[in-house]
Amino acid sequence: MAELERLEALLDKTALVALSYFDVDGAALQQRMLSGKVVRVMPSDGITLRPPQGEEFTLPSSMSPWFIAPPGQYRDGAGHAVDNPDYLVTWNVYRCQDKDKPEGEHQWWEWVANTQPPTVGS
Repeated sequence: MAELERLEALLDKTALVALSYFDVDGAALQQRMLSGKVVRVMPSDGITLRPPQGEEFTLPSSMSPWFIAPPGQYRDGAGHAVDNPDYLVTWNVYRCQDKDKPEGEHQWWEWVANTQPPTVGS
């Protein structure tokens, strides 16, 4: 199956997404848990999800961290119930530049797919 076809198969699917952020030295900064329905896919621009409440967010277009979710009720970071999501997705996000950049300068982040299937209920 071509890359675009694989991405398009995600449209209208629900995902629970875990993001772990790390500083330039590898120290953990924060973790976020988001949920949403896939509304757009573009190999060059990423996979865009729309949460039940809040703003859309876009993930990199790699499908390597997307795993079929076991049936069940989950909770996102805001405490909203997510019943039987289609996918569980995990990314590690690393700061690539020191946080002490002058005001207005962009910080760079590297997204690394977590390709280990997530464990649920263990």
